[in-house]
Amino acid sequence: MFAIGHSTTLLIGVFFDIPANAFLIDAIIGLSVVYKALDNMGAYQRWLGFQPNTQVATLIFGLFHGFGLATKIQAFEMDQEGLLPNLIAFNVGVEIGQILALSAILIFMGFWRKTASFFRQAYNTNVLLMTIGFLLTGYQLTGYFITATQ
Repeated sequence: MFAIGHSTTLLIGVFFDIPANAFLIDAIIGLSVVYKALDNMGAYQRWLGFQPNTQVATLIFGLFHGFGLATKIQAFEMDQEGLLPNLIAFNVGVEIGQILALSAILIFMGFWRKTASFFRQAYNTNVLLMTIGFLLTGYQLTGYFITATQ
């Protein structure tokens, strides 16, 4: 679902030159990290009494992450000739890279889950991820407000 969302907004955003403020998109990406850390910790089940649909959340995050990358690519002012095949090739490369990274993470997680200290370390790791997500969000919103006032 992430790859579908990511690919869709990456290709559409760049090909149709849909503008977005990179600071705001990156702030939302920071919040997606916070969301996932809270999800990993079971917060939504405790707070809301139910688990939000993981596939829908993953698709939405993919849409924002792809649009974030699209805003970075748009800054290069690329020629329209051959743009679509180049974008598709680039996107395939990005998705392959994500699959390789995810594979390495899943292998690591498989070994980590077997350790006696996994649950304590997982909690601390998710607190760290949440902190980093909030810091990224704050950093990006600061950038947005600074550039908006200039």
